[in-house]
Amino acid sequence: MGKFKAIIFDIDATICDNTERKRRAIELTMNITIPDELYLHMRKKGFPQIIKALGFEPNSELVKKVEEHFLENEVLYALDRPIEGTVETLNVLASIYRIGYVTGRPKEQLALDFLKRYGFPVGPVIARRIGSGEGMKKVEMFKEMLKRLGTTPSEVISVGDMPEDGLASRAVGMLSVGVAEFSTIDVDLMRNSFDYVIAKITDLPKLVAKLESCNL
Repeated sequence: MGKFKAIIFDIDATICDNTERKRRAIELTMNITIPDELYLHMRKKGFPQIIKALGFEPNSELVKKVEEHFLENEVLYALDRPIEGTVETLNVLASIYRIGYVTGRPKEQLALDFLKRYGFPVGPVIARRIGSGEGMKKVEMFKEMLKRLGTTPSEVISVGDMPEDGLASRAVGMLSVGVAEFSTIDVDLMRNSFDYVIAKITDLPKLVAKLESCNL
């Protein structure tokens, strides 16, 4: 094993394509049907942008209701799918590194069901409901995960999709990688929050190998 011992992954929009859950949460809240061709142009947008594109006013109350469906309606989690190549990529990495998962899902079981259903590598999971603007909750979650993995911050890489994932990692002292493929954030903005940004999760093994070979 090299300088790194573990990798901590976010789940939603990092290794999980949750776009159908997003769409269904909006449809249930607003009692509408979003056509496929329309949603394809919005799926990388956040709830306020999607609601506005549909012709509605994205006030805070409406966005909160959509978010509640998205996070709390457990039936909708069955719509989640792995992002292409993620299962294979994480299993390759798991042959070298310890794997952990830190997620904003409200229940650990919702994360475990997804990971087990699709054959992701087994690892400790920490799940706490994280709504809009609450991403820095991950600071304490990361600290707890480091203890579970038996590692120090310098021995771990964190992987996520939102700026708060990178900023929380930075606050703990971990190297961070942002994955742009399903993030709702512009790549240039991601670069301000993460140490490294990759286009797809399948690019991660190559980046980790490069980081192992250089002095940080």
